[in-house]
Amino acid sequence: MAPANQVSIADIMTALDAQTAEQVQLLRDIIGSLDADLIEHVKWNAPSYVLDGEDRITMNLRNKEGVVKLVLHMGATRPEEKKGAPVLADDEGLVAWASDIRGLIAFADAHDIRAKEPALRRVLVGWLAIDHRAPGS
Repeated sequence: MAPANQVSIADIMTALDAQTAEQVQLLRDIIGSLDADLIEHVKWNAPSYVLDGEDRITMNLRNKEGVVKLVLHMGATRPEEKKGAPVLADDEGLVAWASDIRGLIAFADAHDIRAKEPALRRVLVGWLAIDHRAPGS
């Protein structure tokens, strides 16, 4: 149970409109079913997933496009290179890279999530397999 001053996943889910809640739940189910030791918590007022002590996947529920997005990132321990080549080869074409270690995957609606699910699973498995620590650390 979250402390009184913290928002819980249940609080977030209750506050969402039905369409967004369906998308978030689909993504939670997909991420939760991955063979990874992920811990779900709240970051940026949305579900986020920690692996080995670092946030690696966070949902973005409030953006100017009004869509649900997944943010792939590596926490604060690895320096980010804005113009660097992405650390993950995205053969699926799902990720819009903002830097070498931060990318976004946007979804139009629940149907879009279901259509992208096989490719999304492959991208997420690949993403979580990458060591989040800076090379040489």
